[in-house]
Amino acid sequence: MSKDFPKYLLALIFLGGFVVRLYKINNPIADWHSWRQADTSAVTRNYVKYGINLFFPRYDDMSDVSGKGLINPEGYRFVEFPVFNLVHFTFVKLFPFKTLEFWGRMVSVLAALSSGWLLYLIVKRHSDFWTGLFAAFFYLFLPFNIYFTRVILPDPLMVTLFLLSLNCFDIWTKKSDKIWIIASTIFGGLAAMVKPVAIFFLLPITWYFFRKYGLRLLKNRWFWITHLGFALPFLFWRIWEYRYPAGVPASSWLLNGDNIRFKGAFFRWIFGERIGKMILGSWGTLILGQGILESSFFAPWLLAALLYLFTFAMGNVRHDYYQIPIIPVLSIFLAFGTSALLKLNKSTPKIWAGRILGFACIGFMLAFSWYDIRGNYQVNHWEIVHAGARIDQITPKDAVVVAPYNGDTAFLYQTNRKGFAYIPFPIKDLIDRYNATYYVSVNYDDQTNAIISKYTPVEKTPEYVIVKLVEPRP
Repeated sequence: MSKDFPKYLLALIFLGGFVVRLYKINNPIADWHSWRQADTSAVTRNYVKYGINLFFPRYDDMSDVSGKGLINPEGYRFVEFPVFNLVHFTFVKLFPFKTLEFWGRMVSVLAALSSGWLLYLIVKRHSDFWTGLFAAFFYLFLPFNIYFTRVILPDPLMVTLFLLSLNCFDIWTKKSDKIWIIASTIFGGLAAMVKPVAIFFLLPITWYFFRKYGLRLLKNRWFWITHLGFALPFLFWRIWEYRYPAGVPASSWLLNGDNIRFKGAFFRWIFGERIGKMILGSWGTLILGQGILESSFFAPWLLAALLYLFTFAMGNVRHDYYQIPIIPVLSIFLAFGTSALLKLNKSTPKIWAGRILGFACIGFMLAFSWYDIRGNYQVNHWEIVHAGARIDQITPKDAVVVAPYNGDTAFLYQTNRKGFAYIPFPIKDLIDRYNATYYVSVNYDDQTNAIISKYTPVEKTPEYVIVKLVEPRP
């Protein structure tokens, strides 16, 4: 084997990781979890339209998202601090030859490649080249992660930032150069600002402090600097955003809605359907189990992931994208399990049997997982794309559009207008109180037919109807 072969193989893995994420990269935001992608992309689009103000992110939906009956006429979107949107905005401005949606997906793709590289560095530092390479491979090629790291969501960027924090901290433990722990603090704080669940995946830093200093960690200034640096920016953002309650979506249900935590349904959905079947394609559980037995250093990472899953129990059951931050942990233990099965430095009949089993498990894992994930790329309702494009063509830029789609904002996003994703009041109230000017629907249901009969249809097709909310003259 050429001494440069491992380097070429590593480069090939990252090139392949980039290429597979180009699959349907130009899809409209109407595929799986389009509602969440639309909300994220809309914030960037409004920055492009009206100028950037990180402290007042806005999207298109004026509906009540707080669960408190508060209409949101300003379209405030106070969820994560818009770090993702800042990066997205920068790409759109620097490279205007591609669409806003393309660059939103590319931010996640580049974040994924960075995360794969960080995993390689961390695992290699605590094991060997091949185990690090396997960690990067699994992170970049698990079909679940391929899809969810080419979406317009802040989660892949959050993963990159908390891995940067962990990597810098790991270097600090070996070099004791304060620049590394300062960098770890900054990246960890940014990760928590992007999504606060990053705090769970920074918990290994707490454990490593305890392992090194014991209870004396409470007297260690760096312990306090890092942990306050992780928590305070997020807390300040939360204090700020709660000044605008109409723009803060209801979220308490994410913890234990329906009291599902620790029930049979929770374990079935998370460990059976999501991790076992969707992510690991069933066959990967053998490799994962072997890997957990192989590495004690990364055990705190596994415990942090479990704590996250159990804390946000309903969020993880309801939404499969909530499993995005656990993929680095699974990739690490899959890497250790693969190294144990392949034993690349040995050659006996027993070892070769292990290699055959290992490659078979990996092949089946990727194939069966892809079988479950491939449907995520489908756009099942092109009619919302077509109707939205038509609204964008024929209505004024300041039109307020009612685009009911069971509360899903993906339809409203396609119109490129602000408005309502469902009808919270009688349509006359939306006209009088919020200046709604157009109604668009892809369903000729009773509600739509009633509006057609009272107001002025502008365009009717088998796919959609557009109604100007003005009563026709007698």
